[in-house]
Amino acid sequence: MNTKIAKKILLVDDDEDLRSLLKMFLNIGGYEVFEAIHGEDAKEQLKIITPDLITLDMMMPVLDGMGFLRWLRQEAKLDIPVISLTGRSRHDTQPIALELGATEVIFKPCYPEELVEAINKILS
Repeated sequence: MNTKIAKKILLVDDDEDLRSLLKMFLNIGGYEVFEAIHGEDAKEQLKIITPDLITLDMMMPVLDGMGFLRWLRQEAKLDIPVISLTGRSRHDTQPIALELGATEVIFKPCYPEELVEAINKILS
């Protein structure tokens, strides 16, 4: 019997509609999805779960993506792959996100299929 354990994805984004849409696509893709509405919420989630990958919005209230990514890599020292999602221009956000430890940067608006494809590639 082949029982494949679903990989866990943590979606960190303050946009509820986007989280719902991405969650639907990821569930269809066979992933177990957890959600956080900002960086502090994501820190709380990480006390309970260890995701295989995090999708991280860069612009959120309370603790933004840059702050969370800095915390994840420098304080928590966690090596979880992170896909940074940003609506900001490529020139200022991408290099900073990558320098802080993002695995990949995807620009909003993006197709959910594009994100699922990137996740599949990173986790395969």
